[in-house]
Amino acid sequence: MQAPARRGHGRAASGHERRQGIVRRSTKGPLDAEDVIVDDPLAAPPTRPDAAPQPPPPQQQQHNIPPARAIDDMPSKDFSFMQDPQAYHVLPVTNVPPPFLNAPHAPPVSSPIDSLLYSGHYRLAAIAAARNLVSAAPGDHDTLFHLVHVRLACLCLLQEHALAAQESKVLGDLASAFYRHPLTNAHLVPWELRLLVVRLAALGYGEWRKGIMGYYELARECRENIVRGPESEKKLWRSRLRDCGIRVANVLVEMGDLEGAGRHLSTLAADEEQTREIALMETLVWLRVGHVQAARRCLARASEASPDELIDGTLNALLELANSDYQAAVTSLQALREKFSDDAMVAQNLAVCLLYTGRISDAKNILNDLVDTSPPFHSLILNLSTVFELCTERNRDKKLALAEKLASRKEGAGDVGWELTNAEFKL
Repeated sequence: MQAPARRGHGRAASGHERRQGIVRRSTKGPLDAEDVIVDDPLAAPPTRPDAAPQPPPPQQQQHNIPPARAIDDMPSKDFSFMQDPQAYHVLPVTNVPPPFLNAPHAPPVSSPIDSLLYSGHYRLAAIAAARNLVSAAPGDHDTLFHLVHVRLACLCLLQEHALAAQESKVLGDLASAFYRHPLTNAHLVPWELRLLVVRLAALGYGEWRKGIMGYYELARECRENIVRGPESEKKLWRSRLRDCGIRVANVLVEMGDLEGAGRHLSTLAADEEQTREIALMETLVWLRVGHVQAARRCLARASEASPDELIDGTLNALLELANSDYQAAVTSLQALREKFSDDAMVAQNLAVCLLYTGRISDAKNILNDLVDTSPPFHSLILNLSTVFELCTERNRDKKLALAEKLASRKEGAGDVGWELTNAEFKL
């Protein structure tokens, strides 16, 4: 299909260059597969003769409301280059267990995007976002950016980072003057979408240094707004600056430079409320490095700033586990479970510790109970699948039965995805 024609003088002269994707090394595209769920941005959404879906619960109204830009007198610009159907790909289904592709209670793709996000149906939300993108008004940049953000975020939640990185190229160079308001110089693209595009450059293509440079460029913008911006916005920009610093540490972790990430976190300035958060991040990083003493120091600093019995107790148990003191870790987590019986994190960590001590049956029972009583999350399914492999040679049947059980759920939860992949089930 031909790209939409330019309209009048609404776009800068550099727009054509921005449309041409930067030449990168080849990335494996989506696999051609027989789609159970129709995933075509050009396809008309299926009509339903019955009543329209009920509006989503109040909690979900905060999830994906397009941000108000509050920029008056916005000259008309043509964003139709974001509506090219060829820029949005059919999602591969080869990495999804069959029960999730034929789920009896899956909502229709025509459901409101907010309700799909709230129920954790990220695949359907990604499909719906692409369909709405190609049919939106070319000048409605708020809606277009919101839908692109939903699409890319859902692909990341589906572990399709390479595909998301490829589709993010439809935006071109976000540093271009085209994305600036000609009168106020304010950036038209929402901050969260800009952060996601930088992350995709690092994670989707493995270009870690480019990701770090992207975060530093955003940090420079934060500092400029802190110095020159109105007093009412300085707190927001300080928060964004700190967030950029944390994201740099995250890229260092993904690069495998754990020690560098720990040192970087220790340099971040923080007020009293943020001291504990950053200290906990340092604790986890040093735990991954294996530097138990440094992890203990960071945890002690976090506890001194603002103690939390659940979090601090769990991390202390993990420190005991890191020292190979499995029985002490089991004892600590059992005590926590008596106080916080509904906490899935404590229960799963206890199951892992029991697994290390050879109590496989007890670990299996705890993980099975978690599947029935809490929304399933990635590490829970992975650990339970590992236990199946340790318990029986017919573990594949057990895994498929678990997939069918989870796919038969009537509703999901917005804090975890409804769909799970073959990787979680170790299929």
